[in-house]
Amino acid sequence: MCSIHTHYVSTNEPSAGDPRHAELSGGGLLPREQATQVMRALDALDELEAAAVKLVRAELAAGPVLDGLVADPLTEGTRLDLLCLVDTMAVDLLAVLGRGNMVRHLVAEAPPGSARNALAEHLTRS
Repeated sequence: MCSIHTHYVSTNEPSAGDPRHAELSGGGLLPREQATQVMRALDALDELEAAAVKLVRAELAAGPVLDGLVADPLTEGTRLDLLCLVDTMAVDLLAVLGRGNMVRHLVAEAPPGSARNALAEHLTRS
C-alpha cells in the first residue's frame, strides 16, 4: 500500500471546513469527492505496480517456452508480440516506484531466455 494512503491530503480550499466533510476532520482538508478521486488514483497506481510485477515475473519464468511461442509464425500479430514492448515499460514503472532492485533480482535468477537477456540489457542502460 502506498504510504500516502494513511495520510490526509491538505488544501486551503474554503469548503474543506464544511460540516458535510466532518469525517475529514480539521481545517484545510480535501472535500470528500476530491479525496475519493485521489484515493482511486493511488489505488490504481498500486494495482498497476502489482500488475507490472506479475507481468515481469511471469514472462521471466516462462523463459525459452515464451521464446518458442514468439518465434512461431502462428502467433505473429498476437498479444505475445507486445510482451517485448510492455515488459520494458513495466520495468521502467517499477524502477520509478523504487522496485528496481527487486527487478534486478528477478532477472538475475530467471532461466535463460530472450526476455531475461533483453531486460538485463535494458536495466544496464537505465
